[in-house]
Amino acid sequence: MSKPKLLFVYDVLDESMWKDGLYAAIELLKKDFDITRENLAHPQYQRAMYDFVLGWGGFGSSVDKYLQRQPYLHKGLCLGGYAPYQGQQYDILFYEVPEWSKNWLKEQDYKGKTMHAFGVNTDIYKPMHLPKVWKRLVVGAFAYWKRMDKILQKEGPRIAVGQIQDDNIVESSDIIGNLILGHCGVSDSVPAQQLAVMYNLSEIAYAPMDIFGGGERFVWEAKSCGIPVETEEDNPKLKELAGLAVKDHHWYALQLKEGILKLL
Repeated sequence: MSKPKLLFVYDVLDESMWKDGLYAAIELLKKDFDITRENLAHPQYQRAMYDFVLGWGGFGSSVDKYLQRQPYLHKGLCLGGYAPYQGQQYDILFYEVPEWSKNWLKEQDYKGKTMHAFGVNTDIYKPMHLPKVWKRLVVGAFAYWKRMDKILQKEGPRIAVGQIQDDNIVESSDIIGNLILGHCGVSDSVPAQQLAVMYNLSEIAYAPMDIFGGGERFVWEAKSCGIPVETEEDNPKLKELAGLAVKDHHWYALQLKEGILKLL
């Protein structure tokens, strides 16, 4: 019996750096689906027929726009980011934060099917019992909405690991400059295995992001490494995640599989 054909659509510039929970979950789904990948950063413009198309991105993202233009019979979205809902049609949305995301979608008047699916690649992000080098670590893009400058208000050795925005180098440079002037270590993005080591070399993972500033993966990856997470009071989304038990990529894959197969 042939496997259902699944097209996975995403937008990742450097796939060699992408080893998170969703990546690992998609790898596991190869047991149950015939998967074709479409990376919009390096598009191949797949034209075959698929039983289901799964995208990863927020409303209004390149992935969302691509999927809305395609006449696929069944399609879903792993919601990454919380831009306003503008009437996009999906058979199912997979969200990251159990209560906050569900309530946000209700506020957006989204009436479609939804399901919680999120987890960490625990093959990589796990406790290593290393000596501590930094008091606090923050990870994310060098963007104002990540509020990385807040780490300068914290005491002890600190480091910020982030990605320079290709479309806003000036903003990223301003943030990096302020961090350096504030005696905070700065690192460019690093491969997942190295990032896991950096988590384990830190006493606390500090997540200063605002409510729409992401940070979900950062929070659970740090927790998966056994590192306590500190969030800001004005971000109930990350505060909720920080208080929950971490799910792994096996659970993530099972949730995606269940949600998709119910529609086929």
